[in-house]
Amino acid sequence: MRYSSKARTLAVLVLLAAVVTAAAPSFIRVRSGDTLSELAQRHGTSVSVLRQLNALPGNGVIYAGSRLRVPGSAARTSRVVERGYTVRSGDNLSVIATRYGVSVRTIQVRNKLPRNGRIVVGRRLAIPVAVGSAPAASQSSVNAGVRIPGEVRSSAAASRAQLRRMSVPSKATVRRMVAATARRHGVNVSLAVAVAYHESGFQQRVVSSVNAIGVMQVLPSTAKVLARQHGRQLNILGTQDNITAGVLLLRQLQRSTGSTRMTLAGYYQGLGSISRKGLLPQTHSYIRSIEILRKRFSQG
Repeated sequence: MRYSSKARTLAVLVLLAAVVTAAAPSFIRVRSGDTLSELAQRHGTSVSVLRQLNALPGNGVIYAGSRLRVPGSAARTSRVVERGYTVRSGDNLSVIATRYGVSVRTIQVRNKLPRNGRIVVGRRLAIPVAVGSAPAASQSSVNAGVRIPGEVRSSAAASRAQLRRMSVPSKATVRRMVAATARRHGVNVSLAVAVAYHESGFQQRVVSSVNAIGVMQVLPSTAKVLARQHGRQLNILGTQDNITAGVLLLRQLQRSTGSTRMTLAGYYQGLGSISRKGLLPQTHSYIRSIEILRKRFSQG
């Protein structure tokens, strides 16, 4: 693709990505045996918010002794309730856990499921979920303190519902698709694969609170800009188009910034936000996490 000017490309890229953060975080120390789900319940927030605040990988792995950001002082006003869910064809524990913002282990323990995660279609599961004023406050503070509009929440819910009805590839297949797409578009494979893993754990059914969709967590607005630029349709509910959109964005950021570090910063925080605020602390964490994952995937 030809670019009329670097300035024009930068102006377009400013519109392409937005950061999802929570305001005024405090810090906790992870103890042996802690899970993201339990910490989310303890501090009145959700697993997705903890992942976003701490730039955690898609599988939500945390380690004893590490320090995590948690939203403010919301824990004292939240409570845990149980939601019922009937297993449907195509479900797995990871998909269900992502849908409700809890850990796979929490669902396993609560429902006395085998450690291999096997579930049977038709089985009724109990899902412990943190609710109350605290989670709402956490969600209202995303995008640097701006409340998520109701239409955005509704769009995210609609995306999740549509993806539940769609067939999606396995994680192993998704990883191969990301690598192949990166090669096709001249993007470093380990970079694209690490971003995909960090964003979603190679899962197409992941949808964030701001309606970032799928494997590469692409916003619909970003997909529209990319589609116009590249003269093609991009249906980001479809796995291949979702991956293509994410890879094209990585390629544009790389060409524009000339730096892998700033490419990652732009993907996570957005160039507009970076120009106004500089790199946020969680952006630095995101970059470090991707660098670690790149080494892991380049060796695998």
